[in-house]
Amino acid sequence: MWETLWMTIWLFTGSIMDVKSRRVPLWLLVTGGIFSLGVSVFQCMEGGREYVDMIKGMLPGIGLLIVAFITKQAGYGDGIVLICLGLLLGGGKSLLLTGLSLFLGSVFSMILLVFRKVGRNTKIPYLPFLAGAWMIVILMEEI
Repeated sequence: MWETLWMTIWLFTGSIMDVKSRRVPLWLLVTGGIFSLGVSVFQCMEGGREYVDMIKGMLPGIGLLIVAFITKQAGYGDGIVLICLGLLLGGGKSLLLTGLSLFLGSVFSMILLVFRKVGRNTKIPYLPFLAGAWMIVILMEEI
């Protein structure tokens, strides 16, 4: 419970910074990475999770980092944040988180395009959509 609350605060802090400056500070990425890795390893040592599930959870973030490296169109911080969240969620929920965040971002982008608020090549921050998808996944987990 407390780790979910901490990661939610961390993610919304990163979202605000991403919207304001289009950058996610390194210190924020490092603290989130250390925290999520520590919690995940601790859960594995207690027997509550398996290491394979941690690795599966990291795959969408690793994929986004590869896309960012190849195309130079995505942010490295977005991929690192997705890795951190995937460590905590595991494989299936990490894929759900990624799909939901991309869906939310595309709906928002289509609305902005329809009302001619942005152009076709306008870049929008990804972390707010990741935060929205995080809230949906966490709430689905509670139900």
